[in-house]
Amino acid sequence: MQNCGIGWENRVPDAALSASAQVSGLPVTNLRNQQGAPSLGWRVPGTTATLTISHPPAGPWRAFGLFRTNLSAAAQMSVTLQSGGNTVWQGSAQSVANGQILLVSPQAFTADTAIIQITDSGNPDGYLSIPLAYAGPLWQPVRNYSTESTSDRTLGVDSITTLGGAEFVSARWYQRSLSIAHQSYGDAEAIVLEQILRVAATGQNILFLPDPSATPDVLAAKALLGRMSGNDLTNPFGNADRHALTLTLTERL
Repeated sequence: MQNCGIGWENRVPDAALSASAQVSGLPVTNLRNQQGAPSLGWRVPGTTATLTISHPPAGPWRAFGLFRTNLSAAAQMSVTLQSGGNTVWQGSAQSVANGQILLVSPQAFTADTAIIQITDSGNPDGYLSIPLAYAGPLWQPVRNYSTESTSDRTLGVDSITTLGGAEFVSARWYQRSLSIAHQSYGDAEAIVLEQILRVAATGQNILFLPDPSATPDVLAAKALLGRMSGNDLTNPFGNADRHALTLTLTERL
């Protein structure tokens, strides 16, 4: 098990994006949006696609994910990292949960281009809908988050109760959230946290992985991409190089 990972330097919004296919009105450049609605995403008129993310100069990459998708349980995602046209790393994942699929490399690799191939031949919709994507490095604190951390969910539900007590429920949306408590950030890490929260304050989605070394099925089930905020940074142990901060992360819909 590794310490948690935070992805806050997503290369997708600033990269040159190209795709093997796209629907008119729902181009691959929609992945630069921060909203996860299918009507604002990238749509492929088929069940296979290639996404190329070009972001020179070469820099570190480690985490890759597609979110709020219509991918079926049998979908597969493979990633190829290239630097100057030469392949530096390849990997693949075949586990979808919560409409998302993720892959994390064992270490950071320096590259200028990421090529993501998506295959979902059994998709019942007959097309691929991908509203959100993350591709970039991960930041990991020296010490892991606290067991006091909690998870929650907000339900978008319309409910009507009859005079006889019968309930009719129409489910609209299901939004996950995390309260990530940490009592042991160092001074240098506090500086990075300030940078992360500044980026989050602009509305950019932040990725959180409880354990970057987890298997793809666990990554897909536990990862969360969305809006982040933080409470006060405190010094619970006096002059010691230890700071406490609780981050709140809400899934982007």
